[in-house]
Amino acid sequence: MFTLGIIEENVENPNILSSLQPYFFHQRLEEVPEDALPLWHTNEYHVPDDEMVELLPLLEAQVKPSWYIHAFNETKLIVILQGKSFYISLHKDTTWDEMIAYGLSVDVEKRYLETIPLHV
Repeated sequence: MFTLGIIEENVENPNILSSLQPYFFHQRLEEVPEDALPLWHTNEYHVPDDEMVELLPLLEAQVKPSWYIHAFNETKLIVILQGKSFYISLHKDTTWDEMIAYGLSVDVEKRYLETIPLHV
């Protein structure tokens, strides 16, 4: 089972979140006064491993540039950037290098790419 975290404000079309409704677990509101969107709606989903693969193209198409979506289970981390997903180690190692390089090319700040959390 993957835990999937999506900040509603980081998807192009929030209506796509309705397709994730069967997996919805929890929503948390977070005030981020320094951001252009000062209130974030962070959704947590629990997605079966085999169904996570099917969701990746949808999420890759909807995540905004300069943002990412992430999912993790007990053995792997998936980082979803605009146009591409990466299966990487749970903890930063060389498997992260390609993801970081690609993330920089779609304007995600390096500090975020180097510290993908294992929580939502």
